[in-house]
Amino acid sequence: MEQADVPGQRDGSIEVFEVIEALIGRVGYGWGVRELAEQLGASRSTVNRILARLVEERLVSRDASGAYIVGPRLKVLSRTLHEHHPLFSDGARILSQLSKKSGATALLAIASHQPEECFVLISCEPDSPVRYTLKAGTKLPTHAGALGLAILSRRGTQGLPEHLKKFTDDSMDTRTRVEEALRAYSSIGAVVSVGQHIPDAAGLAVPISLNEHLIGSISLSRPKNEFDEKTVAESAEILHRAAAELETALKAQTSQTAGSDNQGRASSTLIERISRLLTELCLRPLIALGPGQLASVVGAGSVASRRLAESASESGLMSRLGPRAWAAGPTLLRWAAALGPHAALTELIGDDLRELSEATGETVGLALLDPESGTAHVAATHTAAASGVRYVLEPGSRIPLHAGAAGKAILAYLPQQVSDEITLEPFTERTLTSPDALKAELEQIRARGWATGEGERIPEAYGTAAPFFINGKVGGSITITVPRYRMENVISEDLAAAVHNSAAKITRLLSTENPNRDTKLGPHAPASAHIQRDYAPAGQIT
Repeated sequence: MEQADVPGQRDGSIEVFEVIEALIGRVGYGWGVRELAEQLGASRSTVNRILARLVEERLVSRDASGAYIVGPRLKVLSRTLHEHHPLFSDGARILSQLSKKSGATALLAIASHQPEECFVLISCEPDSPVRYTLKAGTKLPTHAGALGLAILSRRGTQGLPEHLKKFTDDSMDTRTRVEEALRAYSSIGAVVSVGQHIPDAAGLAVPISLNEHLIGSISLSRPKNEFDEKTVAESAEILHRAAAELETALKAQTSQTAGSDNQGRASSTLIERISRLLTELCLRPLIALGPGQLASVVGAGSVASRRLAESASESGLMSRLGPRAWAAGPTLLRWAAALGPHAALTELIGDDLRELSEATGETVGLALLDPESGTAHVAATHTAAASGVRYVLEPGSRIPLHAGAAGKAILAYLPQQVSDEITLEPFTERTLTSPDALKAELEQIRARGWATGEGERIPEAYGTAAPFFINGKVGGSITITVPRYRMENVISEDLAAAVHNSAAKITRLLSTENPNRDTKLGPHAPASAHIQRDYAPAGQIT
């Protein structure tokens, strides 16, 4: 897969994008290597090699049966794009209002890089027993249905074949008929479709120019029997106002300037380059990347980075802005629409907790920060199948920040004001209740990057914890808990190394801004290197 940077030579990235596309198109179900190879028309050895490298980058995972599925990193990137692209945030707000006002399903579609295809980016349904439903990420034809036809009214019919697929008896089956229909609709600045794609559905849509490289449409769709031709002009005006509002919101955020801190390591592998490129596009989707910025982001020379950009453009992951610039493209938006914005942290790092528990044979807990209460809580635990005494921490259990390894590992990276305001309640005779003693303990934690607690909260428990960070802000901690009576047979340094490495891995997974920062908290790190000035609510990926 990793080939030399030879001009004109394919780098294999198209095949990688096709594998990811297949996984996203089958969310909830896994692929076997043989099945996926047959689907893509590729050799099993090639597909197996790609999947193995994607697993290393955590873009792909394996489920309990061994099948390959969408990995946690793709879910993190999807959530990142939802947070940073105004089409998702402003689009959802505008369409929600539109649906409530009209009583119809409000849809936003985006033109694909293929002229005959578009897809649903956002769908807002009314609160009614009978409604028109289309899931976000659904691919639609441009020649059948209001959303697609509205896009053709703005983009034109170039690239469409003369003979088109009929989905219903009312579908238009030639490009000529589509062009005639679009001319007829031009007088109202909107298009109407009744039963052209789905027999019992009717829609009204208007085109929208989202920016110089994205065209879309907004529609109101409802069951066919609820459609009233008398309201077309009024509804079209409502749609035009919504489209203008979305265009304005998008233009207000297109003044971002390039200059990413996510610089890739030189001589990286192809999959690493792709991972860095996807991260940058999701984090700064409106930024135009020139050759220099692109090479810096992916960590490759100009030839290799340009070839990767060409492959990404061919797949629609990037859009070309002139001969020497690229930005996030429609395929990336469709991937994010299909995966959605919700990525539960416990789901994303469940494999990490399980692996750490199995490797150490002990109970591993995930603690998340609760800023408003000045505490943390147990979000998840994994308990190794070992005999004897084990500590089972119930999800939802409160953890004080000053007592025990899990809380102190978080507190050490919060502003000084937080520890100053904590009531140092004694839970056991070993709990730190002296402000000076606590301050010294936190300084030691920052110096070495991990915390310990012996009987400070649970009398007979010994804990070792390390913090994890999300884009530079402490989000919580990972803890290994061991019964004190067994500590004489356990090497504490090994526990510290294991939990520290796991927390660093989680930091890289969850972070999109400089994902390798804040992870190497070794004994030589300066005590103030990672003190946080602010922090995010528990479970929030920012």
